[in-house]
Amino acid sequence: MFSKSSNRGDPSLELVGIAHIIKEQGIKGEVKALPLSAAARMISVNAEVHILYPSGRREIRVVRSVRDDNHALFISFDGLDRREDAALLRNALIEIDEKALPQLAENEYYHRQIIGLLVVTPEGREVGRVTGIMETGSNDVYIVKGRSREYLIPAIKDVISKIDPCSGTILITPMEGLLD
Repeated sequence: MFSKSSNRGDPSLELVGIAHIIKEQGIKGEVKALPLSAAARMISVNAEVHILYPSGRREIRVVRSVRDDNHALFISFDGLDRREDAALLRNALIEIDEKALPQLAENEYYHRQIIGLLVVTPEGREVGRVTGIMETGSNDVYIVKGRSREYLIPAIKDVISKIDPCSGTILITPMEGLLD
């Protein structure tokens, strides 16, 4: 979902993936990108973003236009004027500097802060690690990979007791049948 990497050119930058380009759109160099977080909706015209290609190559691009279509973003970049140009961005990640992310309220977290945390019960049972997050509209659902199976843990107050990125854990109070 939300990746974090250091920029080879500037070690002070901590880049965070905010959208995944899935395909070219139309004939004028536009791409369709799926947001990986709410921060993707902050992309604006003339903004500089980092493009991380599947090969590992990274470049900076300036946003020429952006349209939000509820589930996807349609973005064009300076210098990419044809469908063939946009096709080269397929499967690339749009990244921004972590410092550009807005501050969250207390008890709010970016997906990148949740993914990788160990989910435990009050009894100390290790359920598994969060490997992904599904956005359902009403609440997120954490995809947790256990030793022998995968669990879907709803991110609701009745289940999530405490999220502690510093200790690397999420304490849950499982509802009946949740871990069966």
